[in-house]
Amino acid sequence: MKFKSKNLGTLLLLVLISISSYAVQNDNGEEYAKDVLHLFEINGSQASYKQTVQAIILHFKSQDSNVPNEYWQKAEFEFLNTSIDQLVKMLIPIYQKNLSHDDILAMIKFYESDAGKRIANKIPTITTESMQAGMIWGESIGKKIKADIENKGYKIRLPFIPAE
Repeated sequence: MKFKSKNLGTLLLLVLISISSYAVQNDNGEEYAKDVLHLFEINGSQASYKQTVQAIILHFKSQDSNVPNEYWQKAEFEFLNTSIDQLVKMLIPIYQKNLSHDDILAMIKFYESDAGKRIANKIPTITTESMQAGMIWGESIGKKIKADIENKGYKIRLPFIPAE
């Protein structure tokens, strides 16, 4: 099949548009990711992630073990530096699917305001206390469900509730 120069020109134009569209999309993806990372830094999320890693390490450290203190120090350093990056990489596509770049920029603008900074300062504490409340709530619900099941004559051993 022979292409006429007009068809070839149209084809080349379409290819060029596709390539530049991909390049713009790729740049926007990188800009988007950079802005989401900045948002996590200023809105308290990154500090919350760090507190979560520290709480997990503290939980394991409090268990009866012969693990030396040097291990815990190295583990905390390593997981703070690698796990948070992994989490952020996992979260960016979720944000991208649900929020436009303009939404992210608006949130950045808010968190850079005085009110946003005050709120961001409280986010790690709110997150930690909310997680603790959620764990207590979840344990309570689990015990009630287990009791209800057993009151009806069934037997169940739930993995998250210790045997009594």
